[in-house]
Amino acid sequence: MPTGRQQGPQGARQASPRALAIAGGVILIVILAVVLAVVLSRSSSNTTTTTNNTLVGGTGDGPKITLPTGTPAIGSHSNPNALHGAADVAKLFQGIPQHGFVLGRPDAPVTLVEYIDLQCPICQSFETTELPTLISRYIRPGKLKIEMKTWNILDGNDGTVDSLRGQKATIAAADQNKAFNFAELLYDNQGTEGTNWMNDAVISNLAASVDGLNTRQFARDANSAATASLIRSIDNYANSQPDFVGTPTLLLAKGNGAPRYYGTGSPAMDLANLEPAIDNLLK
Repeated sequence: MPTGRQQGPQGARQASPRALAIAGGVILIVILAVVLAVVLSRSSSNTTTTTNNTLVGGTGDGPKITLPTGTPAIGSHSNPNALHGAADVAKLFQGIPQHGFVLGRPDAPVTLVEYIDLQCPICQSFETTELPTLISRYIRPGKLKIEMKTWNILDGNDGTVDSLRGQKATIAAADQNKAFNFAELLYDNQGTEGTNWMNDAVISNLAASVDGLNTRQFARDANSAATASLIRSIDNYANSQPDFVGTPTLLLAKGNGAPRYYGTGSPAMDLANLEPAIDNLLK
């Protein structure tokens, strides 16, 4: 009757119990060494991942922005490698007051608040098509000011960090009162959504093409704990609002009053609808 132990062929050499014990001990040592190596390897990998995805200050909010060696210390639309549209962007905003995230005179009678995602193609259309007209008709004459809010709504869908990196970079530009220049130039050179196109080289080229932008300070500010905290504050607020269903989301206010939700995307952002809404508040 068969048993649980199978005997070897007749005459075959059999290891002695002592030899088997020694071999078993060796095998156990090898197995423990392999397990230990795997654990250490994973620990090392996790440490690297954490390091590469932790901001200066230990906030842990996304990959650090590092400008490549050779990035000009001060940005300029006239540098030899300036991006497409840099000169036009400099001209568009020239002479307009800009403080932090606000474009236009502080005492303008109407305020437009815009929640935008830096990799959103619909935002790109609004910023490159409607914004120049708003600037010429309302902002330069002192009738309107715009407040920018950088909101990340696309990374969660795409599994990328393009929106987050765009947030960080634009907030860093705002620290030097150049948020609108940076964002406009970014939209002029926007890559394809969800492709991780917002890499260090792209951000470096953008920063180097904005007049007067101190790129070293820009990099420090992009990776700061203050920037990470502001990102969380904006995202948490926008995500909690039932009317905020996409970007661009626009709010309007009379003077410095409380902004009220106006609309999201088209047709709200179309000038045929937006201008009458602004004109009504100017009355």
